[in-house]
Formats: sequence, structure tokens, C-alpha cells
Amino acid sequence: MLNGRKVRRRPATSPALVYRNGNICAAPRDNQYRSARGTPLLLACLGVFVCFQPSEVEAQQSANNDADPYAVPREDFSIRALQEGYSAKTAYSLSSQWTLQKFLDVTEAGAYSYMHLAEFLPHAVIRRDGPVAVLTVNPNAAIGDTTLEDTDGTSVTLDRMVNAADSPVQGIMVLHRGEIAYETYPGMRKTDNHVWMSNAKILSSLLIGQLEEENRIDVQETVGHYLSEAKGTAWENIKVLDVLNMQSGLDLEENPASRKGDTPYGRFAKSEIGAPNSEGVVETHNEALLRIPRLREPGNVFEYSSANTQMLGLLIEAITGVRLNEALTERVWRHSGMVGDGLLGLSPQGNGIIHGLVSSRLEDLAKTGLLYTPSWDKTASRRVVSKNMIVTIQSAGREENYMKGTLGPHLADAFGERPLFNAYQWDAVFADGDIYKSGMNGQGIYVSPQRDVVIVWFATGGSSIPMEAFARAIAKSL
Repeated sequence: MLNGRKVRRRPATSPALVYRNGNICAAPRDNQYRSARGTPLLLACLGVFVCFQPSEVEAQQSANNDADPYAVPREDFSIRALQEGYSAKTAYSLSSQWTLQKFLDVTEAGAYSYMHLAEFLPHAVIRRDGPVAVLTVNPNAAIGDTTLEDTDGTSVTLDRMVNAADSPVQGIMVLHRGEIAYETYPGMRKTDNHVWMSNAKILSSLLIGQLEEENRIDVQETVGHYLSEAKGTAWENIKVLDVLNMQSGLDLEENPASRKGDTPYGRFAKSEIGAPNSEGVVETHNEALLRIPRLREPGNVFEYSSANTQMLGLLIEAITGVRLNEALTERVWRHSGMVGDGLLGLSPQGNGIIHGLVSSRLEDLAKTGLLYTPSWDKTASRRVVSKNMIVTIQSAGREENYMKGTLGPHLADAFGERPLFNAYQWDAVFADGDIYKSGMNGQGIYVSPQRDVVIVWFATGGSSIPMEAFARAIAKSL
């Protein structure tokens, strides 16, 4: 129980896998996979097809999606064996099964790709430099004993939850005052890279924040002021601040339901890997992004979307004159004592997918969070995130917008309390100044600048008691 509330157990569904016409297809028990019009749909993805089956209960499924747009189909598999990596046989098998939909849903092939994404998409390197910052290990057993109550009234500790046979959590690290207070890898190796998913969005706002301080961008100016390609599109007159704060007013809201349908965001997602849209047309990343239409007046609703982050990426490249991986190398990574290079996934046209396709070790995600704390100098050779940038994140949101979209209510439920607002690509800002960013299918980064705490985790799916609730409870206890 958190703040007097029980934490909701996340539901799971388990699709089966079948072969159809020589292709590996998903055949969920409750017909989750289908096209928006109820017709068969084949999505070509790097030469592999994922089959969407027509639904005989389309209206009912649509109602279910409306009720919970964050419901994600799941395969029944365990990640516990991944502590030892993959055998060659298993790796080849899972690699051959990979599709975009298996990446978006919770699947065994998707889990494989989370730690081997460069096998499926081109990547650019975000280069480290200088000495590796060695963080002091100072274990705090009380963190593992942090206890929350499940919906059935069962008290569950963090250790018990993450080490359960069916837990999707792969790795957790907690830093307190720049030291490693808790670290466990129940579903991966410490040396494995793992995709950040949308945790990566904070890198775009970090770069924008630096450019603000250099007076190279004014977030009160419009997108069209900095990006000539946006002129004549729905993006042209939107303030950069409204893009940063996910309140652009465009028809682009993203959640598991909108990623699959014939929506403006669904079309954009397909363009990122060169897959055809529902009309059979392969759009480039920029074509699909710039064609997203207006829905409402900007600044009024928190409507989460990776398309906003990709627009920030175009702005960063236009202003700096360098590609995103180079900007991240020179402005962040090489100064931050990282253990390894980072990787940035690319579209077929070479666009850096900064909204989610950054991969690194878990420790380097934690060191990124450390940049936002008083202990930044335990990892970085110079200040990368200024005090003013942190204050801006903690104050730039609009409380009245937070619960109007789908992500705000979803996170309020996960935390067991309502955050104040979102801001600068962070999904949740609390009254005490703590900030949080989620990543698809269970990734997370939680930072408490005031308490000097960083909590990061990798996973393949949501846990029975949300990690968000555990992170909030841990931070408040330290």
C-alpha cells in the first residue's frame, strides 16, 4: 500500500505463435492483433512479416483498448536464464523471428532484440572518452526490503518481486549520494547493453537545455523559426516549449493501442524502420513526421508522443550542425565517465531515433541520472546538467494538462499518487522535485535531486507491482 492506496496488479495476456504462409505470426488468444478495419494486414519488417489477424469481435476489442490503451500482449516466457546470456542456437532462432510487432509487445524475440538491437537496425556510436568513473559500492539492505502491498493484500518486498520466477525485471541499480546502494541483474548480465526505450527522451531535452543556456534556442519561439522544412506543416507555429512538454496539439498521441493502428503515430512508427503504411507506401522518417496533422490548440493537453521527441532531434541537428550521436558524444557521453560507448538506432535515412533507441549498460543509464544530482562529479569531469536546467524541469509543466491525455492517469495509477505535471520530456514531476521518465515495456529512470538518489531499471514488461511505486517509495525512504 502506498499513500493509503493498494498498487494495481498489471494484467497480462499470452499470445501463441504460429506459422502461416511461411511466416512466423502472432495468434493471441483474445485476438489482440488486428488491423483497424478488421482486415488481414502484413507488415514487412526487414524481410520478416508479422501477421495481424482479422477480428470477429472488433467492437469489443476496440472498447477494451479504449478502457486500457496500455494493455500489452505478452508471451509466456521467463527471462531468468538470461543471467548467462543466450546460446548460439537460441540467439539464431530468436533473431529469425524478430518483427516490429514482437519488439513492441512483450515477446521472447523482442526481449532478445532489447539487448541486441544493432542486429536488426543500423546504429551510430555515441563515443565515450577519458577514464571510466568507478562508483563506490555501499550496499543498503533496507532497499531490497522495501515493501509494498499488492491488490490482493499480500505484502511484497522489492527483492521478492524482482527475483520471482515470473518477474520481467532484468536489472536494477540504485545510487545514493553517488554510491551504488543496490544492484541486481536477475534477467541479464551486468555487461549487457539494453535498449533504453523512451528513457532516451531525456537526452533530447538535455541537449535543448544546453542550447538554451548558450542562447542558441528560445523555447518560446516556434518550430518553423528554426526548421525550414516545418514551414507549411502543422508543426510550423508550435512553440518549442509545447513540443518539449508533449502538448503540441497534433494528432500524435502514442500508447500501445495507437502504435498498432492506422493512426498518424502508427504511420510514423512504421516509417522509422522503412515499413510500408496501411496504403502500401513507404514514407521516410521526415515525410511521416511532417505530415502529422493538427488536432487541437497547442499547450492544453499532455498527449505523449515520440514524434515530439523526433522533432526535437531535427531541431538539435539544425542548430548544432552535427548529427545526434555526435552531439551526444561531444556534449554528454565523453564527459560523463561512462563504462562503454552508447548506441543510437537509425532510420533507413539515417535519422537518430533519440526517442527510444539508445542502448547502453544499466550503469551508464544510472550515470546519466547522476548528472541531475548533487553527486554529478562522482561520474562527470564537468557539469553537464546545470542547476538551472534542473529547476526548469521542476517548474516548466502545466498541472492542469497532466490528466487530460492517457499517460498522466496511467502513471498516477502506477505510482499510487498523482505527479504534478510532466516537463521537458520527463513524464512525471512531483511536488518534492523528484522526476521520472518511463520507457516502453518496463524501463525506467527516477531521479531525486533533493535526496541525491537515482533509480534505474531494465525489464521486458511491467511488473506485478509497478516499479514506479517501488522507486518512489525507495527514494522517499533515503
